[in-house]
Amino acid sequence: MKHRLTPEQAVPERTEAEQGRPAGVRSNTIVASVASLVSGLLNAAMLAYTARQGQTGEIAAYSVMTAALTWVANLVMGGSSLLYVSGNDDERRAAHSQRLLFAVPSMITAMLVIAALYVDRGYGMTALISAGSVMVLNSLADLRFGDLARQMRFVAASAAVTGTRLLAMLLLIAGAPLTTALLAGALSYLVSTEVLACRGPSAARPMWSGLSLRAAIRAFRLSRQLFTYSLAEAFTGRAGTIALSLVASPQVVGCFGALTSIYQALVAVTFSGLRVPMAVRTRRRHRLGPSVAVNRDSEMIAVAGAVVIAAGVIVTAPWLATSLLALPIPEAALWLQLLALALPFATLSRAIALNRIGDGNYGAATRIALAIALLLCGGLLIQTTALGPTGAAAAATVAEVLVAGVLVLTALSRRLGRGRHRRRHSAVPDPERRPAPPAGVVGR
Repeated sequence: MKHRLTPEQAVPERTEAEQGRPAGVRSNTIVASVASLVSGLLNAAMLAYTARQGQTGEIAAYSVMTAALTWVANLVMGGSSLLYVSGNDDERRAAHSQRLLFAVPSMITAMLVIAALYVDRGYGMTALISAGSVMVLNSLADLRFGDLARQMRFVAASAAVTGTRLLAMLLLIAGAPLTTALLAGALSYLVSTEVLACRGPSAARPMWSGLSLRAAIRAFRLSRQLFTYSLAEAFTGRAGTIALSLVASPQVVGCFGALTSIYQALVAVTFSGLRVPMAVRTRRRHRLGPSVAVNRDSEMIAVAGAVVIAAGVIVTAPWLATSLLALPIPEAALWLQLLALALPFATLSRAIALNRIGDGNYGAATRIALAIALLLCGGLLIQTTALGPTGAAAAATVAEVLVAGVLVLTALSRRLGRGRHRRRHSAVPDPERRPAPPAGVVGR
């Protein structure tokens, strides 16, 4: 006798389906977070080594170019990175074509224009071009990381991230400039993720195959819901550096950029862990492979880790800024403390936003990112006449704290409202229900 399968048991065949049962959410979260932490520590070590070598110009060029190209990439791709991770097969093919046929050529063109504009402000042309090339290669590798995440292969993805970062560190110690070492690391990252994603029965197609101009154009329509989200995220992470580059010297921008890079690396630590529950929710929504229970373990691990990391950075900020990084500006420790203070709140907001994306509720995630970006923009505009690194860091922190606070209060209000609703309905007697007779009395 044949039994009819439930929707949860009936798993359609898909190219990204996993072999066997995927690893647990908690273990994948820990692996992804630890790998990102190691990568962040290596990144901090590279920045410290570069700063102590007096290569603030390299740091400034990298900070400016990555900040600007992040904007360009998000304007062109319009949220297709998240669509590639959370969408169906048709949406993912469109995002893949858009990345290679539109985004990469646009980023290369913008890289040349930005380099020509900033070289007259004291930035090195070679450093600017190398930094831009790092962004282009990482943008391509991001597709393959998305393939590995969809397959819940976070161990393989983590190995690729840490291994390539270690290679860049070794090249830096060997005497290569910062941007050159990062360029070599980005190239190895792309190659390693390409090899990993294209192996096995569920292998993805090669990067340059299956391209379609029609699909690439369709991606702009398919990803329109995530366009504002991606743009707001890009603004939040890079607005302070871009604003400072217009009013401050390359030395100040380089010092602030070094600390911002550390903060972004710390955000990446928690963000990597939060991609695990997003992938689980995406797989459940599209019925990809065995069903995995969704719980709050990943969010709790990420937020608790962010609190511990932020506390450690705040306490050690004077030593990190002066002794380790050897930054020549005394106020740099305060900048780092302000940025570290924002980390737990940023983690909480991203946890909620990524869960909404995994569930397909792109509008809710967009509202969260847009609120943070608008508050940050307001904080920077208020300081237009006297904008400095301290003000830029404070504006970012205030924006993150306010939005996270609103999200927490909203969640508590809804939970209390549901509790009152249940109590009220449980207290109302059912008119159809007859009361039970007293003990010892038999009804007729």
